[in-house]
Amino acid sequence: MVKDGRTLVPFRKLFEALGFTVKWVEDGAIRKAIGTKDGLSIELTINQTSALVNGKAVALDVPAQIIDGHTMVPLRFVSESSGYQVAFSSSGNAWKIQIGDAVPGTDTGGTGTGTEPDPAPTPAPEPAPNPAPEPAPSPTPTPAPEPTPVPSPSVEEIEPYVVKGYLRNAQGNPLPGVTINADNQLFYDSNMSAVTDENGHYRIELSQMPATWIMSTTFTREYNGKEQRFYLRSDVDQPFAGSSGAIRNFTLKDVVGHIEIHPDFWSFDDSLPQFQMNDLEVTLTPVGPLFDGSAGKSIITRADVLSTGGHGVEKIPLGRYKISATWKPEGHSTMPMLIRVTGTSKFTSSVEFDFHNPLGAPSIFLNQFDTKLDSQT
Repeated sequence: MVKDGRTLVPFRKLFEALGFTVKWVEDGAIRKAIGTKDGLSIELTINQTSALVNGKAVALDVPAQIIDGHTMVPLRFVSESSGYQVAFSSSGNAWKIQIGDAVPGTDTGGTGTGTEPDPAPTPAPEPAPNPAPEPAPSPTPTPAPEPTPVPSPSVEEIEPYVVKGYLRNAQGNPLPGVTINADNQLFYDSNMSAVTDENGHYRIELSQMPATWIMSTTFTREYNGKEQRFYLRSDVDQPFAGSSGAIRNFTLKDVVGHIEIHPDFWSFDDSLPQFQMNDLEVTLTPVGPLFDGSAGKSIITRADVLSTGGHGVEKIPLGRYKISATWKPEGHSTMPMLIRVTGTSKFTSSVEFDFHNPLGAPSIFLNQFDTKLDSQT
């Protein structure tokens, strides 16, 4: 199948066809597809936009992902990282993919940076979006004075072979010094970029070739002394023709994390009710301002099944929190729990924590906890 201009194929069939020994690894919410062959190791983590080739991180436009129960991986990246060349041919609406030895003199470097596109059946052309209509001229003001309007971003016009826009947070404040990338959809790993100015504005003059482009950015911001990584697509996440140009703004908003909770089942006496995760009440109290600068508010909720697997709490506004838990089984009195950050040694009644990016994955914010029944109960 083709997704975002990249050809995805079944993981096991591709790796075994290329002579790899395949392995599937699950560690909590982390799921990995790994292939090894003659000293070469390729490791793709599901839903992460980076892969490891012999331990070296390589950025991906489209991550490995599970679609309709099948693990799908980017064909060109895997093949060319293995030293093979990918070729496409077509006849009518049928497309043929051929994988062969690399052409002599071609150096893939084990990073899959071939310049050939992953073609897909040519869709019916879509009309370029019309520019937003200019506001109607204001009527001639009356002699009575009017209040000065709050400054807002200047209205921009679309220019051929130019993409431009603003990067701001949810409060409308500019984010300067961030690299914005325009990804050429015709050639693999072919980007043009610019850095936002003090107003959060950027402008990229595109190469004048018949190609479409898609916009993204990856950057870091410090919060509570820790670097947090973010990945954003433009607010209008659609490809555009270079000859038409476009305005593509970015907004850093709805920044949330999740926590995973692992109970110690051995801490529950046989005389007690059977432990159920949805009987675990979790309290999260903000410690200082949240990442977006707001005061935040306490969250009291029950642990539940996570969309990534396991149990915990999702959609927590990014911030520093103090966490505590109590067990509230039906028909039984409430019992306090002890808790600790996974990997630390001491259980306490509450603990402060920050989020982190697991394995450096941008825009994924996580922490994990162990909990057990308070033995003093």
